[in-house]
Amino acid sequence: MKSKKLPIFLEITRKSFFVIVLILVIYAIAQLIIFGTFTNDYERDLLTNTYQSLSNLSENVNNDISQKRFYEYLEELTADDSDEYIRIYSNDEIYFETKSDVWQYIKPNYEYDQNKVESKFIEFEPYMIMTGKIQIDNSEYLIQIIRENDLFDDFIEGYLPTLGLTLILGLILSAIGAMYVSKNFINRLRNFITTMNEIKEKGFNARAEVSGFNDEIDKMKIVFNSMMDDLEDAFEDQSRFVSDASHELKTPLTALQGHLNLIKRWGKNDKERLEKSIDICLNEVERLKKIVNDMLLLSKTEKEEVDLSKIDEINPKIIIEEVIEHYNVLNPDVKYITSIEDNIKMKIDPNDLKQLLIIFIDNSIKYNNKENIEIEIKLRHLDNKVNLEIKDNGMGIPKDELNNVMKRFYKVDKSRVKNNSFGIGLSIASRIVKNYNGKISIDSELDKYTTISIYI
Repeated sequence: MKSKKLPIFLEITRKSFFVIVLILVIYAIAQLIIFGTFTNDYERDLLTNTYQSLSNLSENVNNDISQKRFYEYLEELTADDSDEYIRIYSNDEIYFETKSDVWQYIKPNYEYDQNKVESKFIEFEPYMIMTGKIQIDNSEYLIQIIRENDLFDDFIEGYLPTLGLTLILGLILSAIGAMYVSKNFINRLRNFITTMNEIKEKGFNARAEVSGFNDEIDKMKIVFNSMMDDLEDAFEDQSRFVSDASHELKTPLTALQGHLNLIKRWGKNDKERLEKSIDICLNEVERLKKIVNDMLLLSKTEKEEVDLSKIDEINPKIIIEEVIEHYNVLNPDVKYITSIEDNIKMKIDPNDLKQLLIIFIDNSIKYNNKENIEIEIKLRHLDNKVNLEIKDNGMGIPKDELNNVMKRFYKVDKSRVKNNSFGIGLSIASRIVKNYNGKISIDSELDKYTTISIYI
């Protein structure tokens, strides 16, 4: 059975509470480990000091002190109130052993290798045990010194109540802190949701308020606001596109309707009027056809995804010469200046390259107010990319219009007197270049030149 998911407030509270409790527990365990290590080192040093004292003293038995006095010293050292227990023994005898029940848990170690200190729990109490060699009256013995780790015991007895109280208090504060953090987080999310609902109801004017903390929620709001800006621009472009497209289609349709009405009324009896109106109608039909074809081509390029791994390299020089030859037939007075690097290759569909050249050369001819039209075409390698550059000597584009000429149906020449352009060509070119992960830029100066550069 699928478990029911908790509300986000409770989920954040639960996880925050768990993390804080985990930190408290880890902190408490770390304190115990650190203090345990400290007390072990301390008890180890005490055992070592006791061993060194006894070793030094035992070497002087029967020289400076008697065996009886040494024995009495051992008994004084391990009196009832002492924390240390000593056993001195050999394979044949036990020389000395403190009276204690602890020895039943610790057997004599006859396989002595070197001095060593080890820890051992006896009846749940921590002990430190040291084993080493000792000389008494020129005889070799083994010595075991045991010391109860009272320091750690006392610390635990005093610390556990405090630790328990601290953990309880920590749990309460953790719950309060987790709820506060969760509530603050949820409130910020709710404000964000309110803004989104406001945008949904009233449109694109509202934006999410950024607090200035520059945290993840603020970054999410910044991305959201940027996305809304892009959407607003996209909707404005879409609205303008529909309006401009309707206007472009309405113009030839109105002309068609007018001339067809003329033909219906008077054209049957007026052959000259009939021929003239039919020619105009054919021109307007051709205009309509071009608008529709351009719109279909733009739609196709916007939806098309180019798989560069499946595109073969081509020789662009052949395509360029083919397009220039085509325009030489249509416009024989245009002068073309070409500069193409030898053995240059481009990874692009030949039809897409041809379409780009047609769009740019067509614009260079239409938007030219000079008697002698010149179009310069360069193709070269530049910064590990192929650079295609088309420059004309036409009327140019105002600086404040350069950022708009790529928009659909946007025309710098609003009069439309000198050309039959619909403002779609550069939009198509921009989309084609983008499909190849390329870049397109325009530079222009009024009444001097326009340069279009493509980097693929």
